[in-house]
Amino acid sequence: MSSEVFQDEAVILRVKNWQTADKYAVCFCRGHGKIPFVAYGAAYPRSQSGRLVQPFAHLQVTLNPGRKVASLRSCESLEMPLPMDWENLAYGAIIGEAAENLLGEGEPQEEVFQLLLEAFRLLGKRNRRLVTDSTLLKLLALCGLNPILDQCTSCGEPVEEDGYFSLVQGGFLCKKCAMGDELPFTVPTRDLMGQLLHLDLAAPPDFTVRGRELMALEKILYQFILYQTDRPLRSLEFLAKMEKQNHG
Repeated sequence: MSSEVFQDEAVILRVKNWQTADKYAVCFCRGHGKIPFVAYGAAYPRSQSGRLVQPFAHLQVTLNPGRKVASLRSCESLEMPLPMDWENLAYGAIIGEAAENLLGEGEPQEEVFQLLLEAFRLLGKRNRRLVTDSTLLKLLALCGLNPILDQCTSCGEPVEEDGYFSLVQGGFLCKKCAMGDELPFTVPTRDLMGQLLHLDLAAPPDFTVRGRELMALEKILYQFILYQTDRPLRSLEFLAKMEKQNHG
């Protein structure tokens, strides 16, 4: 990355308080990719940047690159997220954390920028769970980690019956090729994964999702992301904790 101050559009993935008066954030910029930065003084109540540097916000930022982390010089709001309940915040955090873990720093990709922008915009308008699952599958594909769904990753035979999902090989594994430590992967779960992978989030068609297939898909999806990043999604733990408190 250049050492010169630059302006760019940014989607905020994560924000946390840093030291006494500052905020640490990670954003994905349209022209510069993933960038961590510090907003000095943003934790003060009267700070304008503090009000704008919020999770999932779409901002115009001016950043000063540093050796390890950039610093925010100024920012303007392009689109702030709609008011969210704790569930939307939790699912948004899952998307943001997964993106942060999967994406390298300073690697811009227009498709990723648009995907994140659209996903955060739709969390409060569509089924948040399906928006999240679809976004994560699309993000994996844009990172070159698209799960192989149409044939066995070992022998190449087309999918005609239930089988397994191999985290190592990144896709479907037929019963003949399974080694015994893979995740069960039924044809309906595979079909749902393919449907969510290619789903038009802005104008989704009407379709029915069965809870059993959705839970099986999410188990595979989150374990596959863990395998690829070697970093557990802490946002998932927060979601499970909150669901237990509110529904248990």
